[in-house]
Amino acid sequence: MPLRRSLTPLFLLLGLTLAAQNDAPARSAEEKLQQRSAVLDPVQGGWAVEAINEFAETGTVLFSTGNNSSDVKIQLDQFRAERNSALAKNQGALTAAEERRLSQLAGAMNALAPSSFEAHLANFYIDFPRPKAFEELALAKAKDTGRPELLAPLLVAAARTDDATELTARARAMKLEGAVAPGLYRFAADLFSSLDPDAILIAAGEMDAYPMWVEQFANGRRKDVLVVDQRLLIDPLYRTRIWGRAKAAGPVPQADGFIAALGRSSPRPVFLSLGLGARMMAPLSNDLYVTGLAMRLSTSPVENIPRLEERWGRFKKAMDAGPLSKNYLVPGAVLLAHYRKIGDEARASRLEAELRTMAARLGATNNMIKSGVFAH
Repeated sequence: MPLRRSLTPLFLLLGLTLAAQNDAPARSAEEKLQQRSAVLDPVQGGWAVEAINEFAETGTVLFSTGNNSSDVKIQLDQFRAERNSALAKNQGALTAAEERRLSQLAGAMNALAPSSFEAHLANFYIDFPRPKAFEELALAKAKDTGRPELLAPLLVAAARTDDATELTARARAMKLEGAVAPGLYRFAADLFSSLDPDAILIAAGEMDAYPMWVEQFANGRRKDVLVVDQRLLIDPLYRTRIWGRAKAAGPVPQADGFIAALGRSSPRPVFLSLGLGARMMAPLSNDLYVTGLAMRLSTSPVENIPRLEERWGRFKKAMDAGPLSKNYLVPGAVLLAHYRKIGDEARASRLEAELRTMAARLGATNNMIKSGVFAH
């Protein structure tokens, strides 16, 4: 049974705020002070909101402690912590207010320590994904090539240029030095298993694309899949590279409409990561079919239920993948609706019990009730 009509409640699931996961034990004030400079990127597990709460306690002090290098490092930590918190709460997007706040923090770094590593890296994030961001990244790298904060930015920079040699080097560095959150590796494995051979995956960004690139270029897994970071589609050169890799016919389209055009023009199957959220998927809803942790984009009907059943049984179901863990509830809800429709009470009962356990652990039970998946 192809999925079509049931997308609306699924978009309600995807559109609800994803609460950040934070199972870390409470730390003493001294431990917090010692660890405050070690802000993780989202791909490293930096989705916990505790860090931003710590910075909020002393945020007004950070801009009045004098002009020295330790202060600008603290400011960069604050910038990255606030950015991580915003991304975790808003499905990888930033609101206008959050963008203004981050611009304020970046401006403070540029005023305190112009042309410093910290200022250039903050500018990279402010300008990302525009080409100017990567000019700032090159300047930051020139200041201090060994800084661990460069691991994730240099990985996406290599993906932007589609440089396999550089991608391999950066993926290996991320694997060895980047401490990618283990749950994201398990999530990446399930996302890969949701895709057909030779697939193109439109990924949301840091938490789904980066672990997949590490798996591909450092571990040699699923090299048949073309992972596309949707944020980079704003760059005409990137769109041209992806269009060519997809063997798509016709002229390269603009960023708006690129994904839909790719689905029509490429002989390769196109999938959208559930990490993209409802806002990006809704315009394509008539041509989307849930196949696991991704949706197949197809103008022809897709018999997705048999594939979904087989994949659900093999999923690792990473409940420690931060905000992305809630995406497992989407394919589960589709299967549950199918079992109810065909009157298979035994499988429906087992799956509902599993989904209730998952939803309770993820704090999503009310979301499942609101979207109609659970009766109460």
